[in-house]
Amino acid sequence: MAKQSTQLQPSGQAMLYNFLLNEILASQLEGSYEFWIVSPWVTNFRLEKPYYVSFGEIVETKQEALHLFDILHQMAANGGKVYITVGSDKEYHPLLRQLGNKSDRIQVRTLPELHAKAYVGRYGAIDGSLNLTAGGVNQNIEMFTYYHDERNIAQMRKLCQEFFEKGLRL
Repeated sequence: MAKQSTQLQPSGQAMLYNFLLNEILASQLEGSYEFWIVSPWVTNFRLEKPYYVSFGEIVETKQEALHLFDILHQMAANGGKVYITVGSDKEYHPLLRQLGNKSDRIQVRTLPELHAKAYVGRYGAIDGSLNLTAGGVNQNIEMFTYYHDERNIAQMRKLCQEFFEKGLRL
């Protein structure tokens, strides 16, 4: 039986933060770690202080507040690879390009017709309506499924790879 949980709640904050924390730890342990993002909109939003998650010991940042790109950069600094596929909204592309320029372990591509949202690491995968934006994570009512079994994680990873391969370099 597939292990999953579907949520409908005011925000995906707690679930996403726990997911990111687990994946940062995984990026420290594995030499072949990969993190996949497929979302039309990915912004460098501030990670508000969540209830039960602390990134302070495992994420190095020069900023006072922690942002999503700090997490992604740390995954790459730990030796992992980060693959991001975004939509055609050029408003967000300059910051994503800067993120990709900070590390050759972070690659960003654009797929103009993209509307899917999925996030896949080693120990979990998420799909649903949740964009990686401040509104998507902290405010909007979103519906998403979190998978933590190997079969679904592998299927989601394969789909993310296919989107990435169709995309053009940003």
